Amino acid sequence: MIRPEPMSRKDILPWLVGLVRTDVGNLAAGAPGDIRNLLYKLRSWLDLEPDEPLNMQVEKLGGDLTKLAGLITSLRRLLEAVADRGRFEVSYRKGAVILDCAKLGTEGGRALSYRDASLQDAALRVALDDIYEDIERTLRIRRCADCRRIFFADRPDQKYCDHICANRTTSRHYRERHARQRAEKAHELYEAKVRQVHRGAVVRRIPRKYQ
Repeated sequence: MIRPEPMSRKDILPWLVGLVRTDVGNLAAGAPGDIRNLLYKLRSWLDLEPDEPLNMQVEKLGGDLTKLAGLITSLRRLLEAVADRGRFEVSYRKGAVILDCAKLGTEGGRALSYRDASLQDAALRVALDDIYEDIERTLRIRRCADCRRIFFADRPDQKYCDHICANRTTSRHYRERHARQRAEKAHELYEAKVRQVHRGAVVRRIPRKYQ
């Protein structure tokens, strides 16, 4: 199965509005490719990898328009709640998720809440919502190039979690670039000390490899 191109962020909501306005009866009576095209767009929106089990469920919708109509109805209820700034609730296996659309775009509390779920499930779901809600800021969650700890970058080009790691890396690179000069300087100082004690002494150098 070929993976469709993921749907662009700007196209998702207009496509969803068009999907929930779809009349499945008219779709079945239309051109043979209409249903296949809708299912292709559905997979593109869901951004499904070829080996994901949901692909099989999407394919089955082509032969079961009742399930397709049920899916469209569920999505229509969600978008109607958004349009009316109402409340949308759906149950799943271990609880329920509630969207309070009146809070969308406001400075109030979180619009999404989870009920009757375990704390771990709720925490992961809320984290996933927050991560996907602002991709630009999410991509600022990085691993420090020095200490390898996770940090949030204040600048788009930030590679280190703090000045200590940045300075440590700069110092390490400086030492590596000037290893030969530093070794030669250290040897010169050593020779000078030896000659102070033993005049005319010859100090041999041990060859070293420098990267």
